[in-house]
Amino acid sequence: MKGSIGWYKNQWLDINKIFISATDRGLKFGDGIFETILIKHNKPILFDEHIKRLEKSSKILNINLKLNKLNLKRIIDEGITKLSIKDNEFGSVRINYSRGTNKGRSLKINSSSITNSVDNLWLEFYQIQPDFAPISVYISQQEKRNEFSLISKCKTFSYNQSIQVLLEANQKSFDDSILLNTSGELCCGSSFNLLIKRNTHWITPRKESGCLEGIMVEKALKLKIAKEELIFPEFQEDDIIVAINSLSCRQINKVNDLKLRSNFDPIYFWKFLYN
Repeated sequence: MKGSIGWYKNQWLDINKIFISATDRGLKFGDGIFETILIKHNKPILFDEHIKRLEKSSKILNINLKLNKLNLKRIIDEGITKLSIKDNEFGSVRINYSRGTNKGRSLKINSSSITNSVDNLWLEFYQIQPDFAPISVYISQQEKRNEFSLISKCKTFSYNQSIQVLLEANQKSFDDSILLNTSGELCCGSSFNLLIKRNTHWITPRKESGCLEGIMVEKALKLKIAKEELIFPEFQEDDIIVAINSLSCRQINKVNDLKLRSNFDPIYFWKFLYN
């Protein structure tokens, strides 16, 4: 059993042997998009939904995404086989797509220098254990989510803001951080969406807040167990607040100085959404 494996330029490689060119815009400028998909029962779960979001991000950012969906699925299936995890174990695949290479130091996009689409794509496969441990969070005072930014609508390589808010939270002895937007509206976490159960109803920050359109939140919306709302950070002790993404579902048990009392089964909830 392998713990990880990578794919780049039609080759299967050790993750540490994938070398990206110093001229690649994804490396130089964070100019790329990605998706992380759960592997469960040796299958990529919600594959179509993730590819749809990848395509949407590429259109918003004017990245010329050239992917053959069937070929990509074939590569992922082959990667899952090579990962060699058991049927009851979990894995993940991260699909990375850069805008391409860049000549010189300029930010300017020169279409003639964009590399072949295969060169822009690399995949990372990992054996993982989904995270269901409760966390404490700090409301970031340093960073705000820009609800008007195109970047906020896309899953890009640039995670500088998320890294800063995580450092901010850790320095204050919290596990993670949540962000407000520039209007003070509740938005999202460093790398997760938020679901809140209040007075028997599940709510989640509206898309207009600047939060990324999360795959798991979209499932909750489609199942009509949650509704989007404009939410301000005025939490109550009996709120159930969940930090969720494709690889984790964690109850938030403390926000700043407020300790939350309610109990919650994150594993059941996460499995319910995936099923």
